[in-house]
Amino acid sequence: MRKFKDSVLTRRIAMLLVILMGIFSVVPRIEASFVPSDESFASSARHKDMASVQKVLEQKLIKERLKDLGYTDQEINSRLDQLSDSELHQFATQLDSLTSGGSSLVWILVIVLAVIAVLYFTNKRIVIQ
Repeated sequence: MRKFKDSVLTRRIAMLLVILMGIFSVVPRIEASFVPSDESFASSARHKDMASVQKVLEQKLIKERLKDLGYTDQEINSRLDQLSDSELHQFATQLDSLTSGGSSLVWILVIVLAVIAVLYFTNKRIVIQ
């Protein structure tokens, strides 16, 4: 029994489990509740889509580019108001997919740090010559 506790393989497996549990503990908690019956799904979805589009349009680089193309704020808002719900939702999802690259960077950083931690705790060194 003592030999099993002191083996290198057991230590590595224990460290791997500790790291994995640390990574999995970052998962957000999800809560659900009832939606009030007077709230329309279509209007709330349109408001959410419009808010996400407005958030992107408020960025300095986007505003400058639209002004260079000759669009005023009133023209942009009138064109957004003319979009149907499905067109607005499609536009909002396309904008979200363009700006969501930051989350993958965070995961890459977490994985790199986990590998470094495993190498540190197993006393392994990477030497580049």
